[in-house]
Amino acid sequence: MPKKTTVLAATATVLSVVALSVAVAAWIEAWMNQPLDESPEAAPIEIGDIAGVVARDSDIAIDLTPFDEGGNTQVIWRCGKVLAGSRSDYAGAWTHLGGRVLIDPTTRTLRAGELHITLAAMRGHGDHPAPNAMINTVRSNQWFVPEHANAVLTAFDVKARTEGENAAFDRAIADWTHALSCKLQLNGIERDLTVYARLELGDRSLRLAALFAISRAEFEVKKRTGFEPPAEVDDEVLLEVKIHATPDPLTVIAELNRQLVAQQATSGQLADQVATLTGRLDRIETSHAELQRELRTISSRATTQTSIDLASLPARFTDRVDYKNERGDKRMVDLGHAAEFEMVLIPGDPERGIGPFYAQTTEVTWNMFRDWAYCSDIEDPSYAAELQETLLRPTPCYEDASRGHGFDGRAVLGISRRNAVTFCRHVSELTGRSYRLWTDAEWRYVADATGGLPKDLHAVAWLSGNVGQDEWGEKLSMPVGKKPANSFGLHDFWGNVAEWVMSDEQYIRGGSYLVTKDDLSIDWRENESQNIWNETYPNLPKSLWWYRDRFDMGFRLVCDPVNIPEAK
Repeated sequence: MPKKTTVLAATATVLSVVALSVAVAAWIEAWMNQPLDESPEAAPIEIGDIAGVVARDSDIAIDLTPFDEGGNTQVIWRCGKVLAGSRSDYAGAWTHLGGRVLIDPTTRTLRAGELHITLAAMRGHGDHPAPNAMINTVRSNQWFVPEHANAVLTAFDVKARTEGENAAFDRAIADWTHALSCKLQLNGIERDLTVYARLELGDRSLRLAALFAISRAEFEVKKRTGFEPPAEVDDEVLLEVKIHATPDPLTVIAELNRQLVAQQATSGQLADQVATLTGRLDRIETSHAELQRELRTISSRATTQTSIDLASLPARFTDRVDYKNERGDKRMVDLGHAAEFEMVLIPGDPERGIGPFYAQTTEVTWNMFRDWAYCSDIEDPSYAAELQETLLRPTPCYEDASRGHGFDGRAVLGISRRNAVTFCRHVSELTGRSYRLWTDAEWRYVADATGGLPKDLHAVAWLSGNVGQDEWGEKLSMPVGKKPANSFGLHDFWGNVAEWVMSDEQYIRGGSYLVTKDDLSIDWRENESQNIWNETYPNLPKSLWWYRDRFDMGFRLVCDPVNIPEAK
């Protein structure tokens, strides 16, 4: 065969292999990120004597309900798989569960507990969430015996930890205080086990955290039908139980509301109502934010009787989101950190009608936002449910909020404009300063005043052509503040995540890591589309806080020059 023909044949073979690899990678990605099948309805739970323990007249029985419905209980599972020599760990949460605990309020002891878990109702959880494909496979291939749809965990004897006692389970929860004698019924098989728990009891409340392991083989948890890939499946599954329970009438109201929502959803009424109310709420929130900003500005000017003097304002100041609960609010917890951020003075342009304001030097980061978004700073789940019901806090993200980008040093992304505005309001309440999104006029003024669109965009902006990628070749946002700042001191003004602005029409500005340098201009903007950006969101109604099909939008804090530290 001539040499030229041999080279062509070899090249064709290589190209075929590359094309096949790309096709396989694309198929795997689509398979991993397929929409999550609808969870089955939880079976009714009827509990008589709790774990066989008869209640006394003085005892208090508290219902256990899932976090996913604003309740007080969460059960997280972690499992691993070895494929082609590479270990992958995934985490998920069971979303349909119920149970009861029995408390002696006089001695503040837990007498018994019973927890029922609907095995097929699950979702991804945490920094390494189980992909939808894994969850769908578990359901469709009946890893659990269909005639035993629920697992039941009962605790019938509780003993306090003695001095110097160690747990038999070497990964027991840190600082465990009690050993619970339990029975676990799974797939029709019942086994005894000891669960080591950190347990705190009030006269009418219970807080419990526990970690224990179960064996797949022992409970015959395995794929029962279909194709089994050539991979080693680890036998051990770690289970983590978190409970914070109080007798709360709000749980009854939440259940009635859930039933009403389900009834309306089947008739199609709910989607119409949500669309109408969302539009109204957006207009009201925009007007409210603008009015608050104007009132604060007028108040400041009335106090000084003159226009704001730039010389009286510091060029920069540092503020923080308080997660240490320094206010001493009994409904909040001390998370041990206060997320700091820096604000820089923007002089404004009187000819454009733009007064001076402060802008955050970076985009808002997960370190500032995540604990607020997940209500980690709230002591009582019923209070969190109350804030979520009144739209003052977001409902939890259905899946990994970072979309696989990671949280450390990264900008918040994938959130709706409502989510950004509500966080601004929260920071304003914490600090006593007027935090908000910037207006479109302010954003355009900064763009013009700093020289317009930079000639060498890749030198100052993270765009589609210069960002990192994940193992599937998907573009990733980058840590904030790594590119040079503009002349006002703002990092990532262009690219990384597009930023929400305040306007009657909702849109994002500045481009993102998904936008190419050729497509970016000073006029670039993308309008919000609730239907398109949330088309595959599995819940009904669609989330008002998080977007599933678009997640390159974030935001930056802007502050009016009112009550500024060290101002003269």
